Amino acid sequence: MLCVLSRLMGNTANRDTDNEQDEQAFLDNLNTLTGGKMERFPHSDTLKYSMEGLPPKELAGMRNKMLGRLIRNKVLDGMRTDETLTGKKHFLVAIDGVHYHTSSRELPHSTHKTRSDGTVEHMLTALEAHMVCPGGVRIPLMTEPIENPEGGEYNKQDSELVAAKRLLVRLRDKYPRLPMIILMDGLYLCEDIVNLTRKNHMELSVTVKDNTSAFLAKAEQKMAADHRNRVKEDDPADGKQRVVTWTNHVQHTFGKTKVSLNVLAMTKTGSEGKTDKFVYATSIFIHKRRATNLLDDVCRTRWQIEEAFKVQKCHGLGLEQAFGTVGHAGTNYYHIVQIANIILELMLHSNLFRRLQQHQNPDRVKHTIRERMMTWYGTIKNLMCKFKRSITTRPLSQIDVGEWRLEFDTA
Repeated sequence: MLCVLSRLMGNTANRDTDNEQDEQAFLDNLNTLTGGKMERFPHSDTLKYSMEGLPPKELAGMRNKMLGRLIRNKVLDGMRTDETLTGKKHFLVAIDGVHYHTSSRELPHSTHKTRSDGTVEHMLTALEAHMVCPGGVRIPLMTEPIENPEGGEYNKQDSELVAAKRLLVRLRDKYPRLPMIILMDGLYLCEDIVNLTRKNHMELSVTVKDNTSAFLAKAEQKMAADHRNRVKEDDPADGKQRVVTWTNHVQHTFGKTKVSLNVLAMTKTGSEGKTDKFVYATSIFIHKRRATNLLDDVCRTRWQIEEAFKVQKCHGLGLEQAFGTVGHAGTNYYHIVQIANIILELMLHSNLFRRLQQHQNPDRVKHTIRERMMTWYGTIKNLMCKFKRSITTRPLSQIDVGEWRLEFDTA
């Protein structure tokens, strides 16, 4: 728990927690949160040593329990898509790879590749699945480590594809009844991924890139032939004018598998005359009245996982900080960041902020601030700074949350 709190406090080194050891309120709060009776803080070296020996499946299991309870209690139901898009409400699950540490020495659980000068580079990488939604809520769902192929070296395309196949199977095994739309980039538009999503009763949306040029050419030809499937409007994201076109049942053979996918395209021309085009292939049938909703609320939402990685790396959670690389430490600190990220999302998008205002200022605050925490505090780092000050100086035992009803807002 102390490692998770350290991430939420924005600490950049293990020894930062040692500087808070004189704060009795912090120790009391840690005991309140864990149900423990510690008389003093463990030293940062002790925490690091425990991370080195702890099997990563223990922390992965903790995250699974957190998410299982949130899903079971329908806390995350607001993240589901509108029923009119697909006939039922689905969770959007974006999948992408992340690289979070590089070293010239060998690391446990790392991939490796040889550079042109003969030196070997060791990297900690993972394939991550996040629940996402257009409102900006991003919940880390599951991690699959990326490994070197047996007897070979790291290759982004091959290694991530193999990890993706394992991850899709694990997702369905862990959540057998959860309706999911899998969001991926063009790397994953291939025979194995299409077959796996079909087999596991998942819908699929993929950002199409030039590496699938044969499929893209067929889709472009079919969209150009039907001028009825075309909408010209302002993009709700930035107000710029866009043209949206689509077509259903584009037939293509990936490997030995013949598939039929539906394709959406969005073209935008900037003020300088530069034209950007984005193409998406999906297993979801595209209705004319709902084409733009499918584009904005499903297909384009894949970028949210990239925003999640940016928050984890650059805004205080310290994903790329080398808190430990011996034994299981590197992998375990990665899991710690994902757990802290879940808690941070619940803080940012719940009514906890308003509850705390009422508790701490009952006489002065007659009407609580309705803005989201991010609107009020400005940046995540600023929020973490305020959280650190509060958790280290204000006893949680003075706050009775027994009758509080917290709501999670995904709007």
